[in-house]
Amino acid sequence: MGESKKILKNAKKMGINLEDVDYLILSHGHYDHGGGLPYFLEVNKKAKIYCSVNYFNKHFKKILGTYIDIGVPHKYMDVERFNLIEDTFELENMTMFHCNNVQNNNPLNECLYTKDEFDDYVKDDFNHELNIIVKEDENILLTGCAHKGIGNILRRAKELNYDSSVVIGGLHFSSRTTLNKNEEYIKKSIKKINKYNVRALYTCHCTGDYGVKKLKEYAEALTVQIHAGDREKI
Repeated sequence: MGESKKILKNAKKMGINLEDVDYLILSHGHYDHGGGLPYFLEVNKKAKIYCSVNYFNKHFKKILGTYIDIGVPHKYMDVERFNLIEDTFELENMTMFHCNNVQNNNPLNECLYTKDEFDDYVKDDFNHELNIIVKEDENILLTGCAHKGIGNILRRAKELNYDSSVVIGGLHFSSRTTLNKNEEYIKKSIKKINKYNVRALYTCHCTGDYGVKKLKEYAEALTVQIHAGDREKI
């Protein structure tokens, strides 16, 4: 969805008619992945929408002591069209799944918060993050930002009997608002990727240029940096 109405402009450039979309799957409840939702809903009146049951929880980023709202407003939820997923869900050749029972020590998560039942700010556990396995000739794992950690996500996919040959998406190795290179976390994550025998990584967004550089140096998988509008034969 992106964070704005650019979804409409980008779809038009790619020759995609958003009115024809049958399913929309939302990765997690941050506005840079869901800000385009109201514009999609204006154009498309039929798509079934899938997201985590925790998608519309409050989400914040703490910057210089101030909590900035980075969530997707609950007012966008159309109860007739939204399907809220608690654990896993099968849809045609896809399996959507959470990675809820693990924590991730990525230092870039430290500034991200949600609210508890007492309306107090607490560190985000990212139980609103949904991943997808697409079952083709091989299993393809789609991530949003991999806030839960790509190693944890790959392990959960394997527990569901889906060894992932290809990974597509963001890995949260960098941030737009910090120069933190996240060196140790990147190193450990690449070791975990290698452990799961991933054949190819098509990575983007929060992986960052530095993260892609390290993947190309140390990951055993083919690493390709992708951008909005790219088409890749995998």
